[in-house]
Amino acid sequence: MRQPGTSTDASTDGSITSTTDPPLRPPTTPRPRPVWARRHRSTYFYYRHDPSSLDPANTSLPHFAHPIGPQNPYVRYHQSMSTDPPTKRWLSRTPHTPHPTPPPHIPHHPPHVPPHTSTAALVSASTSTQTSPASATTDNPNLAHSLGVHRLIAQLLTQRGLHDPTDIERFLSPNLKHLHDPALLPGCTDAAQHLVDAVRQNRPIVIYGDYDVDGITASAILWHMLTLAASSSPSTPPHDPSQNQTQNSPRVTTYVPHRIDEGYGLNFDALQQIASDHDNPLIVSVDCGITAIDVAHRAKQAGIDLIITDHHEFAHESDGFPDALALVHPRLPIIDPDTQQQSPSPYPFDGLCGAGVAFKLAWQFAKTFCGSDRLPDDYRAVMLDLISLAALGTVADVVPLLDENRVITHFGLGHIQRTNIIGLNALIDAARLRQETIDAYHVGFVIGPRINACGRMGHAEEAVQLLTCADHDQAADIAVNLCNVNEQRKATERDVFNLAHQMVIDNDYATDDRRAIVVGGYDWHPGVLGIVASRLVESFCRPVIVLNFDTETQSAHGSARSIDGVSIHEALQQCDPLLTRWGGHAMAAGMRLPIESVDAFREQFVEAVNAMIEPEALTPVVQYDLTCQLHDLTDDLFNQVRKLAPFGRSNPTPVLCVHQAQLAQASQRMGQSGKHLRTALQQGQSAITAIGWSMGDLAESLPRGATVDLAFEPRLSTWQGRTRRELLLKDIRMTK
Repeated sequence: MRQPGTSTDASTDGSITSTTDPPLRPPTTPRPRPVWARRHRSTYFYYRHDPSSLDPANTSLPHFAHPIGPQNPYVRYHQSMSTDPPTKRWLSRTPHTPHPTPPPHIPHHPPHVPPHTSTAALVSASTSTQTSPASATTDNPNLAHSLGVHRLIAQLLTQRGLHDPTDIERFLSPNLKHLHDPALLPGCTDAAQHLVDAVRQNRPIVIYGDYDVDGITASAILWHMLTLAASSSPSTPPHDPSQNQTQNSPRVTTYVPHRIDEGYGLNFDALQQIASDHDNPLIVSVDCGITAIDVAHRAKQAGIDLIITDHHEFAHESDGFPDALALVHPRLPIIDPDTQQQSPSPYPFDGLCGAGVAFKLAWQFAKTFCGSDRLPDDYRAVMLDLISLAALGTVADVVPLLDENRVITHFGLGHIQRTNIIGLNALIDAARLRQETIDAYHVGFVIGPRINACGRMGHAEEAVQLLTCADHDQAADIAVNLCNVNEQRKATERDVFNLAHQMVIDNDYATDDRRAIVVGGYDWHPGVLGIVASRLVESFCRPVIVLNFDTETQSAHGSARSIDGVSIHEALQQCDPLLTRWGGHAMAAGMRLPIESVDAFREQFVEAVNAMIEPEALTPVVQYDLTCQLHDLTDDLFNQVRKLAPFGRSNPTPVLCVHQAQLAQASQRMGQSGKHLRTALQQGQSAITAIGWSMGDLAESLPRGATVDLAFEPRLSTWQGRTRRELLLKDIRMTK
């Protein structure tokens, strides 16, 4: 059974990857009462219809707002359940003035104040204050009729920024033709040509990756494409991903840094070692390197040829960019060689992950190497396999599932059960997913954590081997080991979380005048710090930094996670003098600092966050899309909701709200330990079953005949060959 909640982790630069467990919720966690809020369309979509939309003066575009997502999911706080009249505040988002899009060389962060506190009126809840379906969003029966969809689906599409039937058809029916030309990606054609020259010259190529799912899949994407091209040499047998590849191609190898010993990103010592181990190699980074200005400079001085591909935030504008053979990045500005003036990136979509960038580079390489836009059959077959790897990285890195990310995920997950990649098949079997229709949930909660596990608990090279050169026997062994290591990771995470959680309680770190948390301890495993930080964000509804103290180096290394409306990146900028090294983005970051500076850093970080938000912003929010009645929940609606998938960041699973439903029978505990909730709802002549994961403690408080409001995901549940409609509760509350 699927468990609720999503958590994330980030490497030192803050790239995010999904993990697999439901939120750890000790009963002692203090929880403010949640606000229920209807989503506004800017929660979801940020469009770039054409290159002119990149103009920072173009204010007609909706401002991109980080959605309620992995760091701040639909929040369920059972302590707010009461048989008394509800006293929660209701919050309805209203359209707000869009912010101009900054030029690509300036990091783009959400505003300091969350949209729901800056523009929406707070209305006190009472039994007479309710939102009807008509007032929740504008109903458009003509659109529903013209599309042949349920009226709630039409409302959802409109709410998510889709009004034109052509745009809606493009959204509901992704097509590979919707992928953008890789030649538009800044630096892609130059990088592809350098790689083509290296392959034709039999020059060693080393792919320098990262230890998370995005970096690992990005490494595998380039490895498979370059190995295919390298095998065209008469002295090398043709590459076939379905056949044994017992070792790396002699001309194409991979390198992934050790999370603990080396940390995230390019490091010069590793580049020197690679250059020493190979004869004049060409090194190409994936999912890292865009801020490695000093490392790239030293590499050039040492005569090391380097290509950098990345998708993360740039260094400060005044620092410039790394000096490399080519820089490949979707937001990279075009610099006039004569005037040094910057113009915005021509690429139509700036939301690619590292694996997405690698996929576009592999595509451009194939076109350049083959001398044609139309690829030979063997290259086309490999590209189909690579889009599945790109889908894994796209979902796991929690980038917006919009534009071509939606296309990549749709087709990549659709093809994944037919992949020719040995290691991916082995992982699907080891995770017992062979009979499943693999979707974004399985990537974020099943496949992704297993790929991540070895990088968290040891070295990620085993995961890279699995997805590149492992033969059938090796792949089977590695896949089983990744499952075992993931179980070890979960146990370690649980131990560190319990210690950190108690530290917050004991030291009063979660008060109204301390709107951020910094905790740390000795021998806290570095591989789980980001996940623990995410769990603490879920528990205390504020930004969190979790540190591990290293007695040998007398330094603290940690991970940060944030909430909507608080940019971790901006807060850390104010603490820069206290930090040895740091990097990341608005929602996640990593840092290193001396242990002796931790107390001062804690106070300065809390002060910075306090200036960004008011205590009211720490109130948890239950996000929902539309209100409806139980009679609206037809089979057609449930089937059509599936058409909106894949779900993820910027396109979350629809959450509906029903008011004034009655409990048709006494609620029951379910599951072996009775931790889950099952209840039956009725409204007029309509009835349906609802399930609440980890809500079993509410069963006794939900008697037959009680009237409730509920927020839920509509889903089709299949058990023993039978499919039925079911509501997956996000929250439930008593009314009079």
